Amino acid sequence: MLNDTQKNGVTTSSQYTRIIAGAGSGKTRVLTSRIAYLLENGLAYASGILGITFTNKAAKEIKERVLKIVDGASDMALCTIHSWCARFLRFECYHINYPSNFIILDEDDAERVMKDIFVAHGKPKNDSNIKKCINWISSKKNQGFQYVDLKDEQYKNQELRDFLNYFEEYDRKLKEMYALDFDDLLLKTIEILKDKKNGVQEKYHNRISHILVDEFQDINDVQFELITLLLSPTCELYVVGDPDQTIYTWRGANNRIIIDLEKSIKQIYPEAKVETIILDKNYRSTKTILAAANKLIEHNNERIKKNLLATQDDGQKIALFKASRTSDEASYVANTIKELHQEGTNYKDIAILYRMNFLTRELESQLNLHQIPYKIYGGLKFYQRKEIKDVLAYLNLLINPMYNIGLTRIINVPKRNIGQSSLDKLLEQSETNGQSLYLYLLETDVDNIPLPLAKALSLKNMITIIEMYKDKIKNASSSVVPLIAKKMIDDLNYSKALEEDPLTVDERKDNVEEFFMAMQQYYNSVQNPTFEEFMEICALQSSQDDVESGDFVTLMTVHTAKGLEFDNVFLYSFCDGIFPSKRAIEESLKNIEEERRLAYVAITRAKKKLYVSYNEDFSHFVGFKLHPSRFIKEAGISKNIEEKYQYITQNEWSYYKPKKTFNKEPLVKKTNGITNWQINDRVKHDTFGYGSVIEVKKDLIVVKFDDEKYGQKTLVSSHFMIHKVLN
Repeated sequence: MLNDTQKNGVTTSSQYTRIIAGAGSGKTRVLTSRIAYLLENGLAYASGILGITFTNKAAKEIKERVLKIVDGASDMALCTIHSWCARFLRFECYHINYPSNFIILDEDDAERVMKDIFVAHGKPKNDSNIKKCINWISSKKNQGFQYVDLKDEQYKNQELRDFLNYFEEYDRKLKEMYALDFDDLLLKTIEILKDKKNGVQEKYHNRISHILVDEFQDINDVQFELITLLLSPTCELYVVGDPDQTIYTWRGANNRIIIDLEKSIKQIYPEAKVETIILDKNYRSTKTILAAANKLIEHNNERIKKNLLATQDDGQKIALFKASRTSDEASYVANTIKELHQEGTNYKDIAILYRMNFLTRELESQLNLHQIPYKIYGGLKFYQRKEIKDVLAYLNLLINPMYNIGLTRIINVPKRNIGQSSLDKLLEQSETNGQSLYLYLLETDVDNIPLPLAKALSLKNMITIIEMYKDKIKNASSSVVPLIAKKMIDDLNYSKALEEDPLTVDERKDNVEEFFMAMQQYYNSVQNPTFEEFMEICALQSSQDDVESGDFVTLMTVHTAKGLEFDNVFLYSFCDGIFPSKRAIEESLKNIEEERRLAYVAITRAKKKLYVSYNEDFSHFVGFKLHPSRFIKEAGISKNIEEKYQYITQNEWSYYKPKKTFNKEPLVKKTNGITNWQINDRVKHDTFGYGSVIEVKKDLIVVKFDDEKYGQKTLVSSHFMIHKVLN
């Protein structure tokens, strides 16, 4: 059932509507009901609806809900803005002389392109400025600038002059590969729509009658420009968002867009009036949790004022825990989760949220110690795993033979004895010929490839297999395309590459199987599926799209948790310098407001119980001893503490600690019993995974871990979390 305010939001007759939807106020229900209302009452055709969501997961959820209410609604476009642009460009990119079989580069691929540019300029391939340059280019594109708009800029800074030159080369390389990065999807779409001569804007004005945008507070200026280009004089605009939850300004989000919406629309249509409806009834959290959230966000000035009203009861008091050391804080979290589970709480109803990914190290140690199952999200996404990226590179070559960055990725996967010098020769020759590497290998006789015959034959065999499957997929019925694609990967002997590391082979094979299961699921569930669309979906995944169900504790950054909810939430390491970040504290009040909005999001993820913890350890990350977050005071959390916690006042800060002492005895007494470590011994660590011993120092061993994010670590050789792997 909808409340009166929600009904007003669903049935409004205004052409321009702004729904200010507080956390847990039922915005997804309102947005879903609005679409259903338009269709059921003949106010719109499904094909005339464009619904923009923040994630693919949200789009799928809303579409499924609408289809349960209304038959025949499958023609509506309900997707992320990048997905819509990708589909638009498949049909319209010929207007800017771009091929429709373009590849979408993710961040990793874009960095590989830039790495090649740096190396070509004599820079090291691990130059720290590679990522900095990519980020600079992306920031310019998010401001609406392409290279051509900046080429005459006279930067005084030599680094920026270099970046501008690299921007030109980056653009050229993408064009040569028929590739677009995420930012290009928007900018190329805008370029086509702004050209009055091609008639494309008029065509889409006639097609789109309603534009509905979810999470409107997080769109940027370029995205808003695109929406306004699609907005005809008769089109209705319906946006849902909450300025108090704008947490992506660091990547271009502009919360002034939702705040100043009427002013912006009037610049296009002077007679426009925007109706504002505020959803302020929260159906998610207890009164206690909402009281803290409301009190915290009141300290922000840049917002549309509202006060969330609870529909739940008071609930339990918020728990605040102060620890002297990071390890004590992690121990508290793990012990409390263990207690909750013993009392009947499922692990899946528990989440640990934190400001930054590096904070999980101590947490993971304690969760492993207490044998608590957990899963981390927001780190390495499924579609970013090496084996998945390899498979995607092979499959993208079926679509686009210009995809050099993909071919160079897998040219020696599995091993074909193609070293860097051999690859350099091939790239030089293909460039001399004016061909992509793939077309060069396809069209050059084996005797004319400048490599030893065995190597040349292995490459020709690879290309022959891909070409054969290109025809098979083109002519196959959709139901068997996933089977054919999987057979191609098998025939390319990719399993040999997976077996190179016997310690991870099973997990990596399972991931590849999971990928093809996802592909089959797509073909089984989508009307008129296409291979190109599936590859687009893979390229446009977000970290939330990886979130899955299972009985484990969820660990994620607050950014990743946006839009999710859990019965029990632990807000971990809530310390000044970490949350709010040191950078925000040093830079500006505006940045502090963003951090406060992020804390507001964190608090409102909790439905029943919120646990807040901080420590006063020395942090090498911020360079000083930690203190409780200023947001603790601002939220008035000290007034809502559980009675089982003992009240203490010290240095004007109020905090609570448990009356019981947590037992950490296993950390001291439990050992692995291993005393005979040697260099090159293989190691399995419960948290860091597999690695090799590179040095033995009395009671310590130095281990280089296979996973690069953990690198090299010095460990106590007898620690119970370390195991020797027998050959």
